[in-house]
Amino acid sequence: MYEEADISAIYALLGINGQKNFKDLIEDKKSKLKISSDRQLSSLLGINKDTLTRIINGESKKVDLISIIKISNFLDIKIEDTVKIYVSTLKPEAISEIENNRKANFIVRNFDLDGLKKIGFIKSKTDFEDIEKRILSFFNIENIFDYNTYVAYPLFSKSKKSSNDLMNIFWIKSAYSQLEKINNPNEFDLEELKKLIPKIRPYSRLESNGLLTVIRALYIIGVTVIVQKYVTKTSVKGATFFVNGKPCIVLTDFYERYDLIWFTLFHELCHILYDLDDIERNSYHLSGTSDVLLLNEDRANHFARTMLFSKDKMDFIKPNIGNHFVVSKYAEDNNVHSSIIYGFYIYDNPQKRSQLYKKFSKYLISSGNAIKSVKSNAWTVENPIEEIERIIERISK
Repeated sequence: MYEEADISAIYALLGINGQKNFKDLIEDKKSKLKISSDRQLSSLLGINKDTLTRIINGESKKVDLISIIKISNFLDIKIEDTVKIYVSTLKPEAISEIENNRKANFIVRNFDLDGLKKIGFIKSKTDFEDIEKRILSFFNIENIFDYNTYVAYPLFSKSKKSSNDLMNIFWIKSAYSQLEKINNPNEFDLEELKKLIPKIRPYSRLESNGLLTVIRALYIIGVTVIVQKYVTKTSVKGATFFVNGKPCIVLTDFYERYDLIWFTLFHELCHILYDLDDIERNSYHLSGTSDVLLLNEDRANHFARTMLFSKDKMDFIKPNIGNHFVVSKYAEDNNVHSSIIYGFYIYDNPQKRSQLYKKFSKYLISSGNAIKSVKSNAWTVENPIEEIERIIERISK
């Protein structure tokens, strides 16, 4: 059973004021044309008498187009007006099918169902009732149509959105929703952040707990960091958000590479240092893809490179890059993980990138072990709140 608000939404969609009465219009027309019985009207319209009675009384949920055209001709009004007037007479239980269809169409237009099924967010692409429940529960919204007014939508205002756009929107809204729920209680301290950043690099050498240690330190000074799954159609490597009055960072397991996680972290920290006012006004900024803020990505890349392993240091080790023992010792001397050196070397040689990746990929370790404590699995679990609580427990110790 649908509430009056649902019916009113259908009326508003069709431009119905809810006061027109389909049955009265039929009776008035019968009187004017001196049609004495429903049987005569049935014969005139060429519609079965019982079927016509159900239509007039608003009891028929499905009316064929030919019947609508016949009734429209009889009433001498436009077909679309006939439809509106007929819908206004439907009983609440009959209009539920229209409402379900409206919601299903909204879901298809605003979500990439293939993408959502691939990441495990939904189980079926055809069970729209279950899809709706999943979306409402995950984003904690009361109505499926509220999804469009939830954070981030204005930055994707073009009328026709590709599946990439839809997944970008979902990724952003998902991240924002989780950060809202984490709601870091610590005050953001910019000066403490400036002091902390130069101390971060050595923790890259601790493959299992280094990243978690840094994330805990950032949390204490009001910067929340989580890892959200990389989704192919998004192209997002990382993002900086402004949630509940504080900066937040979302990293992705892009290529599942350990070196890229650290680079992205420093990249986003640069945005907090230099672009926080712009991010605050727009709620978020994506790195690795274009967005309307047009922040200085080159500066953020240079900052991350300098904080981790500068080009001067790369020039020094480059002649010995083929000697893993020498590279490892140089990495140790410079308090950085050796995979970061190899990652930068490959990046610095785009023409040979494929060849160099094959040669040095064995030194580019997986990020899996480092991010497992802070990676959100909210898309795949039944209760996202429990997943958020798990992350809070890990990063707030």
